[in-house]
Amino acid sequence: MKDIDGIEQVLQVLQPHWDKIEADFERHNQRFLELSAADHDAIGRVLRAHLVIESFMGAFLAQHYGLDDFEGLKLSFFQKAKLLPSRASSAAAVRPGILQVNSVRNKFGHRLNHQIERHEISAVLEMLRAARPGIDFESEVEAIEAFAPVACAFLSVPSPELQQLFREAFQNVHSYEPFADA
Repeated sequence: MKDIDGIEQVLQVLQPHWDKIEADFERHNQRFLELSAADHDAIGRVLRAHLVIESFMGAFLAQHYGLDDFEGLKLSFFQKAKLLPSRASSAAAVRPGILQVNSVRNKFGHRLNHQIERHEISAVLEMLRAARPGIDFESEVEAIEAFAPVACAFLSVPSPELQQLFREAFQNVHSYEPFADA
């Protein structure tokens, strides 16, 4: 049994044009090689932070909205992040940074050779200045990795008595949309 019928005829038609086909392939292959040479370590590190944050975000949102089958909603990361409260919640403090981590991850998804710039993670850096004062991060990827556990801590669902304490502590927090004024 064959998996493909007619391939021999395709090769007969293409054979006289093989030099042009190979030249075109080589041009596309060079682009493939350039993209494959991108810093995959950075991509993987950002993706890992993104996935860990998403796990904590799902648990937070399920508890926050009282949903038993939150994962059944099949929301995107962005939709989940937009559902995070922007006021009077510990999640409000990390929401802008979470949106920026998602934006960076999306940029890697569309441009493998994307170079993260400081302004793309301004909310991440702002939160780190508060949560990790005095620490200077050598790279934007390191800052994103350092932000992930902070975001997860702020998204953790504490006991009812700690929830009340956090409600009181965060009652005046209000976050904004990153890049809204750009």
